[in-house]
Amino acid sequence: MKTTRSRPAPPAEQAVAMSAGSPDEPPADRSALIEVSGLTIAAPGGPPVLDAVSLAVRRGERVCIVGESGSGKTTLALALLGALRPGLRATAGHVLVDGQDALALRGTALRRHRRRVVSYLPQDPATALTATLRVRGQLTELSATSSTAEVSRRLAEVALPGDAPFQRRFPHQLSGGQQQRLALARSTSSMPDVLVLDEPTTGLDVHARQAVMEQIDRLARARDLALVLITHDLSVAGTADRLVVMRQGRIVEQGPLPGTLDHPAAAYTRELIRATPSLEGVTREGAAPRSPVPASTTPLLRVTGLGAGHGRGKQRRQVVSGVSFEVHRGESVALLGVSGSGKSTIARCLTGVHVPDAGTVSLEGDVLPTALRNRSPELRRRIQLVPQDSSGSLNPRRTVGSTLLNPLVRLLGMEPPAAAERMRELLTQVELDPALAGRHPHELSGGQRQRVSIARALTVNPEVLICDEMTSSLDVRVQAAILELLTELRRGLGLGIVLITHDLGVLASAADRALVLHEGRTCEQGLVSDILTSPQHPWTQSLLTAAERERGDRTEPDASTLAVS
Repeated sequence: MKTTRSRPAPPAEQAVAMSAGSPDEPPADRSALIEVSGLTIAAPGGPPVLDAVSLAVRRGERVCIVGESGSGKTTLALALLGALRPGLRATAGHVLVDGQDALALRGTALRRHRRRVVSYLPQDPATALTATLRVRGQLTELSATSSTAEVSRRLAEVALPGDAPFQRRFPHQLSGGQQQRLALARSTSSMPDVLVLDEPTTGLDVHARQAVMEQIDRLARARDLALVLITHDLSVAGTADRLVVMRQGRIVEQGPLPGTLDHPAAAYTRELIRATPSLEGVTREGAAPRSPVPASTTPLLRVTGLGAGHGRGKQRRQVVSGVSFEVHRGESVALLGVSGSGKSTIARCLTGVHVPDAGTVSLEGDVLPTALRNRSPELRRRIQLVPQDSSGSLNPRRTVGSTLLNPLVRLLGMEPPAAAERMRELLTQVELDPALAGRHPHELSGGQRQRVSIARALTVNPEVLICDEMTSSLDVRVQAAILELLTELRRGLGLGIVLITHDLGVLASAADRALVLHEGRTCEQGLVSDILTSPQHPWTQSLLTAAERERGDRTEPDASTLAVS
């Protein structure tokens, strides 16, 4: 029988006691809503994906599970739903949710479990929403209610408009943050006891990220939900009661927040904290740019008065207006802005994929044709794009080697032996083992796929590299390594980098100068150090205030603790 919703949330001291002791110690709390005990999941003959994992979560408790790609955190989340990835099986332990073994459920019982007991919100909100259903239909499809007032109330719960025009929109007509909040409302429409969220803020700017987390926290408190938050981003852990750190299928540390982040006991937890992009180092007074630009040199890339829109006729919407900037060789210039600010449209204009309404794009003083079809192969070669989604941009049927060999042979006309040698050089240049040339994209980690995307862009020896949110879905250690690689490449090859990001930490780590975009216009530009220390525009100031508020959710870790090796 379903447990009642009147059970109170655990006192803080009980939650602390529950998480004390060895990270793999079986939970002692028999009243937990979720009880995972000694769970081992593996492929036949392979190493365990989860290795003797134990975890207990009470009703009303919010637990954040962090770890790198491959740490097992998503496998653990899926086990709560009674799901295993193809080829995997549970070889030991159990997963009790509301007293039932989730992995033993089948048929009607399993469907009821996934609707009424545990609800799952995947990383990409688009996969949680039905593309052909309007906003209203998203909320009525899984619940018995169809009243307009009830739909409006549930939209209000996640800070979305409840008016009729909004309810008639389709998912593609919503921003990323709105899609995430609608997916949250949909996932809780069946009134579950447990809500599992897999990377709910990936790709969102600081304002949207905070809004989504505030709504998640408010909804969890109002409904007394047990919340399991899966993330690689330590900045979103502030709303949780307890932190669980996973590595290579095991829990290496768990404990209450903020204490576990203030004084991490495990070396791996300290590594994650160190690797998290920070504003420190560029917010000090007098910080200098990484690549001083000679005043007399001709810019490698010059954008002047760029304007662009989407749609036709009455549906035409201007998204970029009067944007101008320059990029010199060896320099990284960031386009910083929230979702919908025009960053990606500018990138598409630079590559010629989107034809602008106004303005020019010049390479070393020569104005480029606006449309890609009118650019010569040589001009196309000089500007290359590294997209945000490496999974979607790499051909799943091609091996890494084939992906790199194709442009070398077809575009540069290299002979196969020379192309093969160049392919190995490129893999080494992006710090990948040439032995990976025989693998397909699905056999690589997220960080490895992103390195392959960079190597593919480098095959044609570009002069300008456009990086569109290329680290937004990567865990912090891989993100730090990719940003370091970018810095080495632009210095070693003299590349001009256009870094598109919504993340102030990435801006601080990898850019010399920046444009701050708001509603398609440049509201501020200058050295990163100046923008982060003395922002002039109210919008820039609001971004920094939001970032400081996010960092203020926990105090900085003890420096002496971080120094431990």
